[in-house]
Amino acid sequence: MKRAHATLLPALLAQLIGCGTTVKVLPDSLDCPVLPERLSAACAAPQALPDGASFEQLIRASIQDGQALQVCEKRRADLAESVRICNKAVADHLARLRELNQANQAPR
Repeated sequence: MKRAHATLLPALLAQLIGCGTTVKVLPDSLDCPVLPERLSAACAAPQALPDGASFEQLIRASIQDGQALQVCEKRRADLAESVRICNKAVADHLARLRELNQANQAPR
């Protein structure tokens, strides 16, 4: 009887080991936060000049509009860079998930 158990046990263990499934751990989920305030911030409107504005008022308004445009362009460029970085992170994350899926579907 002991002999039957001795030959049956290794065979049973080999079958159990062959049935085991190795699951690869997925990477952490991806997060690309951009503060809502940054997304909703509008550019400053151009200066309104009153009727009969002086040349000095025109020049001051022009300088202020130019400064406001520079601030707005900087904010737009920062957001565009954030989107580029996020898109790259998403693409890299999806590529890694595809690799894991292919590895998990490979014949064993």
